[in-house]
Amino acid sequence: MTSSSGTSASVHPPRERWEWNEERYRDGVFSHAVGTELERLRLLESVLDEHTRESFRRRGLRPGHRVLEVGGGGGSVARWLAEQGAEVTVTDLDTTYLDELAEHGVEVLRHDVYTEDFPAGSFDFIHTRYVVIHLPDPEKAVARLAGWLRPGGVLLLEEPSFFPIQDSPHPAYRTVMRAFRDHLESAVGTDTEWARSLPVPLEGKGLTGIGYDARFQRIAGGDAEAAWWQLTLEQTREAAVAAGRATDEDFEAAYRELNDPGFHDLSLAVFTAWGTRQD
Repeated sequence: MTSSSGTSASVHPPRERWEWNEERYRDGVFSHAVGTELERLRLLESVLDEHTRESFRRRGLRPGHRVLEVGGGGGSVARWLAEQGAEVTVTDLDTTYLDELAEHGVEVLRHDVYTEDFPAGSFDFIHTRYVVIHLPDPEKAVARLAGWLRPGGVLLLEEPSFFPIQDSPHPAYRTVMRAFRDHLESAVGTDTEWARSLPVPLEGKGLTGIGYDARFQRIAGGDAEAAWWQLTLEQTREAAVAAGRATDEDFEAAYRELNDPGFHDLSLAVFTAWGTRQD
């Protein structure tokens, strides 16, 4: 995951839409120090990877392409890209789960997308997934990413939107999902509906052939999506309860719903957008 370091408003007026330092993400909700974090990331990979791979195929991924994977998480996308013969660079604020990829020819970097550059024209593909919505200025991030593409290179973004979970007919699921959304917005600064603006943020960034698709992630009791949500929710449970956004009883009731074979609902909406760097 990538981020920027903020400057206190008492010294300079804030230049981002909210004040940030990387510890808010790296050491907070999604900290690698949490014992279940790698399991949580593996579950997320299991429900998202096939769509990600198909998106690369449709955009023309070939052996020898230079690919930047920003916010590499558990490393499955970078590993798959290397298996396709791409020259892969993967970045994150915490590379604990990525370092082993160096043995497979992947360049692993601890990197901040706002403060650390790559030379213009460095990559044939740049990809993010569930990254940009957490950043203090998504438009600035998109502009920087686009600037690192070579002419003809492709920027590929996959970002979630939270609106499907806010009005679920399942009361406990609805309550804790709203609590989780509110916690992300206040504690991390996540813009939980930014993805709905795609592909507009790609415009004016030197890109052409801009397009997008959108889909709903489905969730059923006991499936991988439900297991991912339980681990994700549990990592915010203490803070959400302390803030009065939900109760422990709400969380326990939601977990019963998520484990019920008869439970079916929507999870997040996922927007995928792409554009090609102009010659």
